[in-house]
Order: sequence, then structure tokens, then C-alpha cells
Amino acid sequence: MKNMNKLLTPRIFTLSGLVREDIFEGRRVLDVGCGNRKLPGSVGMDIIKNSQADIVHDLSSFPWPVGSDSFDIVFLNSVLEHVPDVLKTMGELHRIAKNGGRIVIKVPYFRSVDAFADPSHYHFFASSSMDFFIEGTEFRHYGYVPFHFKKLGFWYGWPHRSRNPIKQIIKLFVHRFPNFYDQYLSLLLPVECVFWELEVVK
Repeated sequence: MKNMNKLLTPRIFTLSGLVREDIFEGRRVLDVGCGNRKLPGSVGMDIIKNSQADIVHDLSSFPWPVGSDSFDIVFLNSVLEHVPDVLKTMGELHRIAKNGGRIVIKVPYFRSVDAFADPSHYHFFASSSMDFFIEGTEFRHYGYVPFHFKKLGFWYGWPHRSRNPIKQIIKLFVHRFPNFYDQYLSLLLPVECVFWELEVVK
């Protein structure tokens, strides 16, 4: 896939917000839980009928009405915290994406007020939450699922450099020492959200 060597997350979540134009160059993109802010150039899927969804479906009902190996990119913006079963949902993402495809995920950070304010949230996420699905991590050996991904990127907060030099120093520190941040420093300086970009391995 042309130019898929570049990270997509910073191009989708721009400095001014979600991207407003189709940047995907003909690739097949699925926006899961799209609501009324579907990514330009994507196919949208949501349970809400009067949304921008092209596919109306309850994400907790498996399998999803999407063929295997159908999409180059699957996008979840503040969705994974709403699904009852993260393991099955990650399995569906792996099934419907092509080998080498990308999964872009944004969720509230577990220390964030946003994580607890919404009563429809089932799950909370720290920096290691995806490690159970990622090859070569310390949690992969638990074997919760038979599939795996490769981690291409992880971000605390918005996936760009901070324009504030002090905030940027802190950002560099917490990315270097994620366990220390999750356990201690995040009590004082919690970010609102975290992001992953994963590559599908089949």
C-alpha cells in the first residue's frame, strides 16, 4: 500500500482537530462508531440510524456485517471504551482488516475525568492495555486471543509536539517512562486520552 510506511494517527488527528479532507488515497477505510463526524473518504458504521453510518449495526453483535480482509485502515475514535467485550472487538478488527493494515484507536486515559463521566463506558485504558494483543510485549504470553498486532505508535495526549516547551519536556519524559507515569505522575498530571496505531499481522 502506497505511503503506508508513514504513521496515520498524526495525519488524522491534526493540530487543529480531526482531518477534514480525504487523505487516504483510495484505500478502504472503516470508521467504527462514526456518529456524525465520519472521516472523509471512509465507510461509516454505527448503531445510530440517523448518523452518517453507511452500515447500521450494534458493535456488540458478532460477527460484524463486514467481510474478512476488507479494509486497509480501521478507525475507532472514542469507541472502544463503549463496547462490552474488548477481546471480541479486537478480534473483529483483526478479521476485517487486511494483513499489514492499520488500526487507529483513541480512548480516554484511565486517570481522565472523561473516562468516568460517561455512564456508558465499560472500560478504562492505560499505556499497556493493548500489550495483551501486541507481539513481543510482556503481557502477550497470557494468550487471551489467538491473533496479534504490531505496535507502530503510542501517544499520551494529542499525537503532536506541544508548543509549550515545558509541556513538551514532560511529554518526552512520560513517553520514555510510561510505567512511572501510569502509576505515579499521572495522579498529578493526567492526560485526557491515549492513542495507538497498530499494524495487523496475519
